[in-house]
Amino acid sequence: MTAHGPMDFPEAREALVDAGQRLAARRLVTGTSGNLSVRVGDRIVTTPSGVPLDSLDPAWLSLIDLDGTHLSGAVPTSEVPLHLALYRNTGAGAIAHTHAAVSTAVSCTCDELPALHYNVLQLGGPPRTARYATFGSEQLGENVVQALRGGRTAALMQNHGSVSVGHDLGQACDRLELLEWLCELHVEAHRLGTPRVLSAAELADAERAFEDYRKRLKPGR
Repeated sequence: MTAHGPMDFPEAREALVDAGQRLAARRLVTGTSGNLSVRVGDRIVTTPSGVPLDSLDPAWLSLIDLDGTHLSGAVPTSEVPLHLALYRNTGAGAIAHTHAAVSTAVSCTCDELPALHYNVLQLGGPPRTARYATFGSEQLGENVVQALRGGRTAALMQNHGSVSVGHDLGQACDRLELLEWLCELHVEAHRLGTPRVLSAAELADAERAFEDYRKRLKPGR
């Protein structure tokens, strides 16, 4: 059996520390809420339980395997079952989960975030709300996997918070921030009146525009 030390996978550890500070600076976390993880092969480096995301130390981070076995470091986040379910079912390389205020508020009110802005396409479509289950439970992981079906990359978690997946932590955090912005837009639009929701045809047109834009960004074009 391979021994694991407190500084295995240094790049992943540094990415977790940076992401924790980023989310805290943007006021998307409060106290010790929220958790992050990065997959490195058949290992997962995750934030520890009970430590604020803006106070992480690389040596404190937890190392687990894909079965959830704790290999080294501090006690891992209580949301290990959520992270494991997402890694098993989405092909993600990193996961970000917070209790950001506006996303959490919106999770209490709707089953799917209406498409008020075409940037929902950056999350694979209008984000859904995963049904409520107790934090740290396998059922919660199953519910979030269901909410991400069909290529969604972020979801609300009913009466709980928000979660996103990405190929790395930078992308996962980008998506989590976009979800919070979409929720802020949702709240503000409803405060002002009855929002106009983009139609399926309008979203399809926007998707084609995104595809054209991405092609133009490719090197050599």
